Amino acid sequence: MARLIVEKGHDAGFVYPLGTGAVTIGRSASCEVQVIDKRVSRHHAVIQPQRHGYVIEDLGSKNGTLVNNKPLVGRIQLHNGDRIQVGDCVLVFELDADEGERPDPQAPKTGGVSLDPNGELQSAGRVVIESSSRHQAYQPESFSREQLKDPFVRLRVLYRVTDSIRSIWDLKELLHKLMDILWEVITPHRGIVLLRDPEDGTLDPVVVRVHEGASDEIHISRGIVERCMAEQVAILVSDAPSDVRFSANESVIRGRIRSAICVPLVSKSGVEGVIYIDSQVPGEVYYTQEDLELMKGIAAQAALAIENARLTTQLIERQKLEKELELARSIQIALLPKKLPEAPGVSFSAMSVPARKVGGDYYDFFELSDGRIALVVADVSGKGMPAAILTATIRASLRMETHVHPDLPLSQLMAAVNAWTCKDVSNNMFVTLFFGIFDPQRRTLEYSNAGHLPPLLFKPDGSYRQLTAGGCFLGIMEFLDYETEILEIQDGDTLVVLTDGVTDTHNSQKQVFGMERVIATVRDNLHLPPEELRDELYEATLLFRGPEEQFDDVTILVARF
Repeated sequence: MARLIVEKGHDAGFVYPLGTGAVTIGRSASCEVQVIDKRVSRHHAVIQPQRHGYVIEDLGSKNGTLVNNKPLVGRIQLHNGDRIQVGDCVLVFELDADEGERPDPQAPKTGGVSLDPNGELQSAGRVVIESSSRHQAYQPESFSREQLKDPFVRLRVLYRVTDSIRSIWDLKELLHKLMDILWEVITPHRGIVLLRDPEDGTLDPVVVRVHEGASDEIHISRGIVERCMAEQVAILVSDAPSDVRFSANESVIRGRIRSAICVPLVSKSGVEGVIYIDSQVPGEVYYTQEDLELMKGIAAQAALAIENARLTTQLIERQKLEKELELARSIQIALLPKKLPEAPGVSFSAMSVPARKVGGDYYDFFELSDGRIALVVADVSGKGMPAAILTATIRASLRMETHVHPDLPLSQLMAAVNAWTCKDVSNNMFVTLFFGIFDPQRRTLEYSNAGHLPPLLFKPDGSYRQLTAGGCFLGIMEFLDYETEILEIQDGDTLVVLTDGVTDTHNSQKQVFGMERVIATVRDNLHLPPEELRDELYEATLLFRGPEEQFDDVTILVARF
């Protein structure tokens, strides 16, 4: 899929998918890519799909369009990475690269080992204890323990460690490789890598390995681990039974620990966890200061690789989320009406700008079988794919009920739509909805308001009234009654329907735009056509908001009778 990414400008980071239709760039809210910049014309440029790609053309804008810093003349084809500049806004044209499926580097979280109140870190039965004979993938040069006392030999080992793990982005694969390395150069009897959970800070055993013949029951001193992490120091226990610090420690006695090393995994983000190894066979292995220095070097390289692997995982997850949001956005765009209805005595205009790329706002127009025009504005609680799916449910139920039961009173129609919503709603979601029916013959507007922000019906002199008749939100309770009201419409009346993303827009001083500013802005622009009135109202919220992020969807519908 092709897309435009806002690299610089008011909506930096926003992604606009390009489909099979023309995409207009400009200041008007009717443009698929709206750029709020006084230097940008209302309809500035257009991108259209062609047989061999996409082409861009300037629409006679006042200040022109730049493509890769060159003035756009005529129509040119776009290539991956091209930068389009309109005013101060820079858009990057991007095409999906043809690449294979990347592996999912989801970090494992095995759990099963925890620090208990008695001062031990011990297995709770869910950790898979691996035998060292199963892992022979890492084959460095063989060095004796005597050779590893030489600092140059240890440096060669560290170079090989770096070379082995620097390009592994899968956290599980990385930690197994790390354990392979420890088994070759340090020769422990048991080893464990504990990583801190980024969310709750608890230590989780990710890889546990034991030498054949060693005890599978893991006991680690709480004191060793806590001191190692809190002080970011490596701890060497050369001869545990004779070490006064640990000789009476129950976990040392129960684990038959002879010698042990615990080193912290310290990255730029902090302490990622610890690596712990020990020896259980008396007289065979006593870890030395040289072993400790080598472990510290390996841990430093491992911490950097772990941080990179986690960041890569987050990046891939973010890319997956972006693709899901693009899909949800395409659903949302498909739900909006392709054209405005044409009926005698009324003209319409509407726009919807989602926050977080995919929102829960929705508007619609459709003609009933007897020539009346239905207009809808809804606000689904939540964002993303769940909101898009629930929005589709609301749209389908409204259109189905009005088609199957064209003579159904509006109050019963609202009750039926509420029942459909209650069946499909989940995760405490709900919907506010305004539903109106304009009769061009009788010059009436019948409406019902299900918990939505009250629409405003303005007279030409600037006086107005709020439309509040209705009932509770949709999706809260299945069997509810809804009131309706029928209004007589006069020439020059203007209906403005909003979602609370307009009134709740806030600035850097934490002030909200509020209904009073909405009323003042509409009054100042009642002389304008519906499309321009809508644009002026939206631009007023942008000027009020300034650099603050849009945190809720903004939808505006204007009807001029």
